[in-house]
Amino acid sequence: MAMKLNCNVLTPERQIYEGQVDFAVVQAFDGEMGFLYNHAPLISELGTGEIRLRSGDSTEYFYVDGGFVEIKNNSLIILAQEAVSKQDLKPEVLESKIKEIAALPKPETFADRLNIDIELKKLKARLKIAKR
Repeated sequence: MAMKLNCNVLTPERQIYEGQVDFAVVQAFDGEMGFLYNHAPLISELGTGEIRLRSGDSTEYFYVDGGFVEIKNNSLIILAQEAVSKQDLKPEVLESKIKEIAALPKPETFADRLNIDIELKKLKARLKIAKR
């Protein structure tokens, strides 16, 4: 018997991934969570960061921002608000966006500074995945 997880990565727009994996790591809201065959049932909120799906010698990478992950009966379902595969991320575009935001004048309000910091964090997470 193959000891693999059935895995689906879904967004409101489309299915990003479907397949069997040996091991999965997702970015939960409070840190990374790993999943292997026969994991206990669990539902958790996703954060902003990376999903790694390992099958054999290959690993697939995805950027995720918000949503939920559920594992039950060796079926892993990742329902993401936003998810992008590594192949769809372009490092040069992300780097130019980061430079563009860094060159902006410092915002006056705390809310504006916070929004810029959050956007930079998301861009840097995407860039990290794109460069893998």
